[in-house]
Formats: sequence, C-alpha cells, structure tokens
Amino acid sequence: MFIACHLFLGLILGLVIAERLGDRRFIGFAALGAVLPDLLDKPLGHLLLAGSLNSGRIVGHGLLFLGLLLLAGIVLERRRGSFALLAVAAGALSHQVLDAMWAMPVTWYFPLLGPYKPYEFTDYFGNAILAEVSSLSEWIFLAASAGIALAACRGFCSDFTGVGHILTRMAIPLLGVLAVASLYAWAAGIPESILMAGAGPEDYLLLAVVGVVGIIGVIRCRNFLDSG
Repeated sequence: MFIACHLFLGLILGLVIAERLGDRRFIGFAALGAVLPDLLDKPLGHLLLAGSLNSGRIVGHGLLFLGLLLLAGIVLERRRGSFALLAVAAGALSHQVLDAMWAMPVTWYFPLLGPYKPYEFTDYFGNAILAEVSSLSEWIFLAASAGIALAACRGFCSDFTGVGHILTRMAIPLLGVLAVASLYAWAAGIPESILMAGAGPEDYLLLAVVGVVGIIGVIRCRNFLDSG
C-alpha cells in the first residue's frame, strides 16, 4: 500500500484510541506509527543499502521491530502511565497488515528464516512518486487524512478547523465510492486501474476494507472531532 493509505488508517486508529482515552495526542502517535516502517526502511534500503539489498521492506516491516515497540510501549505504560508508544505500535501493526507482510515471511520473521532477500529497482523513488500521484485512492485518503488532522488540531490551528470538518464530511461518500469501486475491481479481477497503480486483487480488497473502516471510524468519532 502507498503512504496516504497507511497514514489514513493510522489516523483512524489514533482517532478511536484518542476518543476512548480522551487525549487527541494519540491520533498523531498512531499516525506516526503507521508511516514509521516506510520512514525507516525506504531510505535505509533504497539509499544506504541500494548496492546490496535495495529493498524498502526490511527492519521496520518485521515482527521483531513490532515486538520491540510493543515491549517498550508496555514498559512506558506501566512506569509512566503513557499509552503513547502503544499507539505507535498499533499504527506500525496496521502498516504491516496493509503491506500483507505474511506474504514475505523471510522479512516478517527476520532473522528466523535467514537474511533479507535482495531486490532490483530502477529509479525506485521516481517510480514510487509517479505511482502515488496517479492513484485516485491516494488523493481520497490524503483529503480524508487532512480533514481528520485539521479537525483534531482544534485549539492549535483553529482557523483551519472548519476546513477539517468539511473535508471529513466529504470523505465519507468518497470513501464509500472507493470501497464499492475497489470491491468491483476485486470481484472482476481487474489487474490495474486508476484506483491504484500496480494494484492486484488483494490490494483492491484491502482498499475496500480501509474505506469501510474509515467511514465507520469517522462517523463513530464525529462528536469527538467536533468537540472542543
């Protein structure tokens, strides 16, 4: 999955956690966790290790990384009463699920199954940016993410809170259309479309799931976003 999809699901998770615990900061922590694996692995694998691994799914995409985050989060919660790192871990878990890391067992279970497998990419970042901007789903997720972020920052950027509420309301039907279109593409076996560059059947199904989860999360937490 692409970065805006990861970010959006992280924001939805953070929104649910924040509503339950009454602290808006957890929205940001979960969102950070949702993009953290790529923030770590893309520069590391495609820049620093381009001559050997050239893979953007290494350390941050493994269960070892997730386990260490969870362990640190549990320690922090017990000693300081802070749920922050656990929210980050929840976001990181969502990233690994969306990337279907079980399909890359060598990476997911590293180091149990041996060293990472090297890959070959030409102009990875250029092609990745092109794929991002040509995917309609990314623009929908980006608009929805901006809406949640702006609405949640009430008190910090109050001038844009109204814009955030408008974007979150607009996001609900857009996410609904995305979910239906993705389910159709999955059922019809469409190999690739404007919904997501390079998508396969599993990607379409995950897009639909994220869309539905997003709708439920926004509707459920609308009062929390609207509150002061």
